[in-house]
Amino acid sequence: EFLITPAQRAFWSFQPIRRVPIPKVSDSSWVISSIDAFVLSKLEAQQLKPVREADKQTLIRRASFDLIGLPPTQEEVDTFLQDSSSGAYAKVVDRLLASPRYGERWGRYWLDVARYSDDQLNSTHDEPYPNAFRYRNWGIQAFNEDMPYDLFIKAQIAGDQLEAVDESKLIPGLGF
Repeated sequence: EFLITPAQRAFWSFQPIRRVPIPKVSDSSWVISSIDAFVLSKLEAQQLKPVREADKQTLIRRASFDLIGLPPTQEEVDTFLQDSSSGAYAKVVDRLLASPRYGERWGRYWLDVARYSDDQLNSTHDEPYPNAFRYRNWGIQAFNEDMPYDLFIKAQIAGDQLEAVDESKLIPGLGF
């Protein structure tokens, strides 16, 4: 018989969502959003201070590596450095999220979790799985098209049973 103890029931992920008051911080000039106040309060509790703001060249390199796993081109860096508008960084992020490289980078993590492989890893000769690329490409496309997570999971379990506008968008999810 399985019993849930009070300590298990008190675990943070089982608690109902509640609004937490925004903490007071000593340097409110650093705080741009309420999330910053939470970060800064934890830093101050450890007698730490935020580092200086990254320069634009560092910022575009970080965004590019984080979102697509590749460095920005010199042309992309130059365009960003010349853009003095307040939405310059948002433009960079939007461009990177719209890049096919985004799905390739982040879809790879899902393929690792699903233990995807193009072949059977035979040490003496190649034994490819026929049409394995279809599942790989579908996973990448799902990330690039921002497929909702619940649909992403359902498509891999019962994509042929789901009512969809375009069934061909879900069927390859069954390929693995």
